[in-house]
Amino acid sequence: MLKGRFWAWAAAAAAILGICVATLHSAGGGSTPLGWSFYLTFGNAALAELIANLILFIPLGVALTLAGVKPMRVIAAGAVLSFTVEFLQQWIPGRDPSLGDIVANTNSTALGVLLVVAAPLWLFVSPRRSTRQALITAIIAVLVWWGTAWLLRQTAPPLPYNVVLNPDFRGFGHYNGPVIDVRPGKTGGRLEITALAATEPPNRTSPLIAILDKHGARVVMLSVDHTDLTLGYHMPAQRATLNQPDLRLRGALRGIAPGDTFFTAATWHDSTDICLQLNSIQRCGLGYTVGDGWKLIYDPESWPPWQLAVINTLWMAGCVIGVGFWGVRGRRGGGEGAAMGRLAIAIAILGSLIVPLATHLKATTLYEFLGVLAGIIAGRRLGRLTARGQSETPGHPAARYTTPPAHPVQTS
Repeated sequence: MLKGRFWAWAAAAAAILGICVATLHSAGGGSTPLGWSFYLTFGNAALAELIANLILFIPLGVALTLAGVKPMRVIAAGAVLSFTVEFLQQWIPGRDPSLGDIVANTNSTALGVLLVVAAPLWLFVSPRRSTRQALITAIIAVLVWWGTAWLLRQTAPPLPYNVVLNPDFRGFGHYNGPVIDVRPGKTGGRLEITALAATEPPNRTSPLIAILDKHGARVVMLSVDHTDLTLGYHMPAQRATLNQPDLRLRGALRGIAPGDTFFTAATWHDSTDICLQLNSIQRCGLGYTVGDGWKLIYDPESWPPWQLAVINTLWMAGCVIGVGFWGVRGRRGGGEGAAMGRLAIAIAILGSLIVPLATHLKATTLYEFLGVLAGIIAGRRLGRLTARGQSETPGHPAARYTTPPAHPVQTS
């Protein structure tokens, strides 16, 4: 018991550290906030920020509840921590202290408490119900992949369009190198630009050119971020007020001196065949995969590719860990439960491969597919461990669902 409490407190400390790291740093070099916002959420990524705030404090609520802190005290601690963070954000450039964030974070803490308190109702259930939950989890995972893929796909609003050079959009930097020439390519889906390099690389995404529809929505935006060339295109996520992650040609401007003239081009045929070029550097085959779905909530932009690959893999694994967990627990109910567990696994595995084809995204990468397999295997391992622990713990909420050991045969 004491060992379990120790690890719960350690998890709570890690959760607090993670919250501070995520919220108490400058966001993109913006200006210092002018004051508090009293909206629940607002802005071009309003829904993404709301979802992120509803997720951020869940680990804290779970950890403190497992550590034995009373539920109302856990919720109060979450509210105090959230208020402290928002109060400090008044002096952090690029941050927006908000009463809505405090409300969302407090509810997030309460959700973490609820997950622990209600665990016997959803986590440790009968074998028959476990098989149903494994199947439902697999279907939900596929629907999440399909939904996020649909939000990431390239779309084209109706004409007419308007071209804006060196736009100064809220939430973006203003590129101080002039754009000399803009011209469409000889074929549709190509944009060519000649520009002068800025006096110093911008420290945030700074548009060179934006093509807008008649409502001001961004159809295509070609930008510079540090030494990266980035491309953003119109996607359904824009209307849903989720983040719109960009595609990058990393380090493209590394050899460009201030004042140098450079040529850049973007070519796109569909969401799976996009090329970016800067002078002689070109990369094709850019696009999104189902593993990029998490970027709709939080887009780290400048993270190195290996970190993004790790998060993509963990995202795919996290979506299906419940399939393995409830699937292996459902096997204790007999042959039908084992069959449904195998069906759930098949749905999850095939879904990770079929969804990109159905939504015109890039094929699932090898490491993302391995993430799906690893998530299922980890879930099965965790399911076996918890089932064994329940059978060895008298009075456990789910002990009645474990299979009793067979009595030894008495022989004379």
